[in-house]
This record gives sequence, C-alpha cells and structure tokens, in this order.
Amino acid sequence: MQVNKEEISSIKVKLTIDLTEAELKPHIEKVYKDLAKNLKIPGFRPGKAPQFVVEREVGQDKFYAEVLDAVLPEAYYNAITKEKLITVSRPEIKVVKFAPTGGLTFEATVETLPEITLPDYKKIKVSKKEVKVTDKDIKEDLIALQERYAEFKEVSRKAAKNDRAEIDFEGTQKGTPLENTKAEKYPIVIGSGAFVPGFEENLIGMSKGEDKTFDVTFPKDYHEKKLQGQKVTFKVKMVSISEKVLPEVNDEFAKKFGIFKNVKELEEGIKKNLGEVRTMEERRRLEEDIMTKISEKVNVEVPETLVHQEIHRMLHDAEANLQQSGITLERYLEMTKKTKEEMESEMEPDAEKRVKVGLVLSKIAEAENVKAAPKEIEEEKKNILASSGGSDEVKKQLESHEVLHQIENSIISKKTIDKLIEYCVK
Repeated sequence: MQVNKEEISSIKVKLTIDLTEAELKPHIEKVYKDLAKNLKIPGFRPGKAPQFVVEREVGQDKFYAEVLDAVLPEAYYNAITKEKLITVSRPEIKVVKFAPTGGLTFEATVETLPEITLPDYKKIKVSKKEVKVTDKDIKEDLIALQERYAEFKEVSRKAAKNDRAEIDFEGTQKGTPLENTKAEKYPIVIGSGAFVPGFEENLIGMSKGEDKTFDVTFPKDYHEKKLQGQKVTFKVKMVSISEKVLPEVNDEFAKKFGIFKNVKELEEGIKKNLGEVRTMEERRRLEEDIMTKISEKVNVEVPETLVHQEIHRMLHDAEANLQQSGITLERYLEMTKKTKEEMESEMEPDAEKRVKVGLVLSKIAEAENVKAAPKEIEEEKKNILASSGGSDEVKKQLESHEVLHQIENSIISKKTIDKLIEYCVK
C-alpha cells in the first residue's frame, strides 16, 4: 500500500492511498465467501458457486460495494497509522479508481490535532487573592437559611409585598376571555415578579374576598406573540393572604440540620462551608487566569470538528440547566426569540476558546510527563461509585473504555493544573 500525504492546512490533510490488485484480492475473496455461503443458487451446494456466479446473483455493483465497505476502513486505518496521524474527525472518502484487476486508489481528507508550540509558561505569573469569610457573610447566610425555612401563616389584614396570596383571575380583551389567562386559587408571592409588570402591584392593599378589575399592558418582548404590547383587563378575586414568618435563629433552629447542637456550631459550620466554597472558586479563577494567559501566547488553528463537539456539549449542559428550572429548550428559544442555530452561533467563540485551552493543557501535560497512575484511576472510580450510591448502572459504565478514558484525562488535567498553580501563582 502506498500513501501520499498532502497538508491542506495546519489541521487538515489529504491522504491518497493506493492498493494493488494483490492487496485487494484477499478482501474480494472474503466478500465472495461470505456471500456465497448464504446464497441458494440452483445447481450449486451452499458456498460452492464460483465467484462470477455469485457476482451475477447479487449484482456486480452490490458485490463490489461490499468489497469497498470492507477494504476502505482498514486501508484508511493503516494509512493514518503509517503516517502517525492523530485524527479528530471522520474522513471524507473519495474513490478515484477501482478495478478488481487494476487496484484501488482513494482519497481521505481528515482533520488532525494541530502542532502546538508552548511559550515559557513557567514565567507566567498570576496573583492569588486572600480568601476571607466575614461576620457579615455568616449573617447573610443565616438570613438565607431563615428564608428557606420560612412558613406562611394566613392573616386577616390587607395584602402587602412579600405576602403569599391565592387568587382567582381571568384576563379579557373587550369582554372576550383570553386563552391561558384564567386560574383559580393560584398561589403567588406578591413582589416576586412572577407575573407581568403591573399585575402584582395591583394586589397590594386588597382584602380577603375582595374583587378588583384592572388593566395590564404586556411587554413588547413577551414570549407569547399574540400578547406582545397588548392591554389586557384582569378581574381578580383575593382568596387568601398569608404572611411570611421567619424562624428564630436559636439552638432549636440549628438542630434542624442534624449536625449542629447550637447556634455557635451552626455559625462555625457556615464559616467553614463558605471558606471551602470560596477556596474552590479562587482555584477556578486562578486556573482560568493561568490558562487564558498561556493560551493567548499560543497561535494555533483549532479543528472545526472539536469546536462543533464542544458546542454540542455546551448546548446539552444548557438544556439540562433549563430543565432544572422547569423550562424546555424549545420554550427558552421561543422566549428569547432565537433559533437553535443562532444559539449555537453565539456559543462558538466560547467553544473555540475552550477547545484551544484543552489542547494547550494537553500539550503541557505531555511536556511535564503527567500520567494517571492505575491506583489513581481506581480511587476515582470508587469515589464516583460511592457518590452514585453503588448503582449497578454506574458500575457498568465505569468499565467502559470511553468512561475510563474520561477519568484518566480528568486526573491528568487536575495534576497538570496543580503544577501550573505551583509554577505561576505568586
């Protein structure tokens, strides 16, 4: 087999691969034998019909299409191995010449990992910020906990901001009821901004059992087009009013969390947790700062295939985050008046930056000879399994080559970042 390599760009090559008649022959014979044993041809025992009869029976085009399906992947793999190429995309295959007695010539165009020349990254310096947790921080966290455990108790006074109300309502235009603008005993926290501007403000001062009619103009960018900029008349009945009651911060409140005996221990726990969170945030900031500064000094073309893969991951993560908020991706696109293609286009610059950072980090790991020891991989597998509660499904996934590769890369990345922080943080 002969291979000619043409560099189209720093990340794309075209391989012209030639196979002789002798190199094609074993593939043709294998296809012939595989087809022959499954064909019932009058006058011949299974598998005993000559090749020209099998070709005639299945059709010559189909026969040699099977040959190409067999030979092309193997020849391509041998070619990239011979040329020591690390590819990142599927090859674009073009058959130039194919004749059973004249050999095969085909072209394979494929993206490869770029060559990266690293700067003197050990000389790059970033400043570390001191991690502090103040009494004010602890107090704010305590207030957030109070809010989380707040209760609502029904009151007989008029509704005020931050009260939780239950309302019946219906929206109309010129006396005609509007679709999706009617509900009964609908819960709402007044002032939360859950409704269109102007609606919740009209609830303030209402009494239980009171009816009120008022107009609200919907925003011009409202997600439902038919209501954009429209004036709607709402008839509202106040069904109930409940006041938010915050729990008192005392030893009993601290015991709700199961690991604290009193307020002092709760405050110490908050301080420790905030310290750990901020330490992690500072490490992430340092990582990003270091990798950004190193990447800015690297001039490299980023493979389009890797950018598209990163966009796909980013889109998947965005969809998962939206689902946690009870919103589908389709609904989000409708609300933001964007297409999926526009969203992907907006993600492209960040995706390209992420890919570049990943390539640079991988090159630094190679330069520093960073490896993931089998013991480290096993330890990480145990941690993942423990966090899943010993799930059989996760246990099975942890044995797959792809997941093991991800674990190995994750360990190498972390160890490489550790080295960079050691070199670069002053």
